[in-house]
Amino acid sequence: MRRLLPFIALLLICATASAQLFKKKERNVEPQYSAGTIPVANGKVTFEETIPAESLTAPQIEERINNWIATRFVEPTIISIKRFDTDKPSTAIIKGEEYIVFKDKFFVLSRARIYYYLTLTAGDGQCTFNMSRITYWYDDEDEKGGLKMKAEEWITDEYAFNNKGGLKKFEGKFRRKTIELKESLIEDLKKELDKK
Repeated sequence: MRRLLPFIALLLICATASAQLFKKKERNVEPQYSAGTIPVANGKVTFEETIPAESLTAPQIEERINNWIATRFVEPTIISIKRFDTDKPSTAIIKGEEYIVFKDKFFVLSRARIYYYLTLTAGDGQCTFNMSRITYWYDDEDEKGGLKMKAEEWITDEYAFNNKGGLKKFEGKFRRKTIELKESLIEDLKKELDKK
């Protein structure tokens, strides 16, 4: 029996170690995608931010916004863009359509179309960025037409999180990519406004 004790102890240690290895990892939600990071105003997902540009006047900011639109919203980044006439002074409204890519590896391309409206308003020393009316078209090449979703029914806290507080796999990837796109647009616009 004494000879078996070390063997049994070794088996117990191995079993415990393998249980730890195969234990399902807890999925922590990164702070930038956590609850509360998708703002909803009047029932619509709406990202809004005021970007400071203290040394610039409203006409100068408007000119830079137009330059940014002309260089950012081109192929291959963008699928289509439509610019709307507006009665509001110093305001540009565009509808953008581009791909958000989830996976692009050898022989595997997973992506969706994202549609959104941007309203950019120039003021003295600042620019207001507003991104709203966000929709998706997933698997647009599917012969059945794919899946079309509104952001309000897909990436909000109500729909994107499971009962344990983690992001759902499918909805979560749309939430992440939407936030990343919004951040990328704001960063690009800031760079344009900061140019000397």
